[in-house]
Amino acid sequence: MSTTAPTTSAPRNARERVREEMTAEILAVAGAHVARDGAAAISLRSIARDLGMAPSAIYRYFDGRDALLSALILSAYGALADEAERAADEAGRETDQEGRWLAVPRAIRLWALEHPHQWGLIFGTPVPGYHAPEDTIEPYTRMAFALVRPLLAAHEEGRFHPDEERGPITDELRAAVAPVTDGLLPGLSGETAVLVLQAFTAIIGAISLEVFGHWRNTVLEPGLLFDADVAQAGKSIGLL
Repeated sequence: MSTTAPTTSAPRNARERVREEMTAEILAVAGAHVARDGAAAISLRSIARDLGMAPSAIYRYFDGRDALLSALILSAYGALADEAERAADEAGRETDQEGRWLAVPRAIRLWALEHPHQWGLIFGTPVPGYHAPEDTIEPYTRMAFALVRPLLAAHEEGRFHPDEERGPITDELRAAVAPVTDGLLPGLSGETAVLVLQAFTAIIGAISLEVFGHWRNTVLEPGLLFDADVAQAGKSIGLL
């Protein structure tokens, strides 16, 4: 008579599934609280109350408020980076230079408009006393790399012609932007890194102005203004 050895993996996997489901439920409720009250007002006690849990039970999943806030921010960053990379992949099949350049900023803007509270977690008012973890660097870099991919492709293809009339930057500024030059723009100059950072600032700023309602009753078609801003940023870099 044959026998089957008992397995010990099933209970562990079941516990993992329960933990994942509970973690997702906590994050969903926490996200709703952020949307309603803002990130600074997030409270483990009120989240536990909505879940019908004792406040101490949440500490089985998160060490405290900052850990929960970090999880929400990382989730938002990851979703935004996924969307930026998807748009960059699709745009990479285009031959039109302007279309390639516009694709990722447009995707980022649409994501922000559809997820304003998640955008606020990333680019909104800092939460007092909270410091974002180093883990945010990875999804932030993914998003930034998706944005500059058309620039790198144009450089490799010999179609990138930066504006040399602007003149050189100072050694201090060159050193200040070295992480961008070395990490995102290999083979390109510090001058180009400065222009890329200025373009990135303009893009994020334009999106934030719209998401946070500053264009209401001021700009009737924000999408048209945004496309014009992004195109101008591409020209300032020397890409368009």
